[in-house]
Amino acid sequence: MASSIGLRFSSQRAPLLLRPVAARHYSQPRHDHFAINEYGLLSNGLPVPWRYRPSIFSRAGLEATKTQLVGKLKSVFALVTLKYHLAGWKAGAFATQAEVFSDTMNESFAEGDYKTLSSLCYPSMAASLKNDIKRRKTRLDWRKVRTVSSPRVVLMTCGRLSSVLTVGEVIVRIDQEQSAVPAATRNQALAKPVRVTEYVVFHRVISDPASPWRIFCKLGVPKWDPAYQK
Repeated sequence: MASSIGLRFSSQRAPLLLRPVAARHYSQPRHDHFAINEYGLLSNGLPVPWRYRPSIFSRAGLEATKTQLVGKLKSVFALVTLKYHLAGWKAGAFATQAEVFSDTMNESFAEGDYKTLSSLCYPSMAASLKNDIKRRKTRLDWRKVRTVSSPRVVLMTCGRLSSVLTVGEVIVRIDQEQSAVPAATRNQALAKPVRVTEYVVFHRVISDPASPWRIFCKLGVPKWDPAYQK
């Protein structure tokens, strides 16, 4: 029985409005902490590659170009802001770590390890994954077979929500072959590798040195992505 953990999550989201959540998290050290608030997606959407945009000589093309240029400027501003608050931050290194982070989440989801999921994800996503685990009613043996293409940061956004609160958002494209079988079978040879492409959204209160990066949600693969499947 082959399955794809990445495709079985029900935690993919469309953009959300800014909304606080009542959950609270105390980071170390205890004297320096913020409540974990979920502010929704800060970005307006993934950047569309030039070859998939309407002709620049059309009205739609002009609007798309304007939107992309504004997005590019915001991304440059976000990069500067991230480097200002997080010394030594680099997109390439972050993408590599993000894939490991995502793998840990997939493995924890397969094993039904809600405690680890709660430490990796924002509260609403962790709760959604917990519901998925309850509906599944069985543990899985999940494996990453291989990385199809290197993980990469596709979008960076930062939002200053108050004089002391700045949130960073980084979206990473992760492209892998994965496999999963019921843990009871203990036979990965029965699992057929499935390609799984995901856009994973990470959030962090970058103005708080004690705040960790967490997974906020996963976005659906856009139609222009070569890995898109109907």
